[in-house]
Amino acid sequence: MSLVQLTRSDGSPVAINPDEVVHLAEVPTSGPEMGPLSTGTRIVFRNQSHQDVKEPLEAVIEKINRARAGVGGIAAASAK
Repeated sequence: MSLVQLTRSDGSPVAINPDEVVHLAEVPTSGPEMGPLSTGTRIVFRNQSHQDVKEPLEAVIEKINRARAGVGGIAAASAK
């Protein structure tokens, strides 16, 4: 399993399993779905939980695609 390391709203690191991701979107900036970030990405998982991260949508997509392809990610970096 390959993990992707990202940054929570409080600046702490979080590692996610890209195989559990079903939806990515920019964080909502208004309304009932609004979170603590004004910019960043909301990651929705298979179990319908979500994690907001500071990284922009394009960067998260790139990291997840690389991890799914077996390039980069925490597991790949550890294997070197």
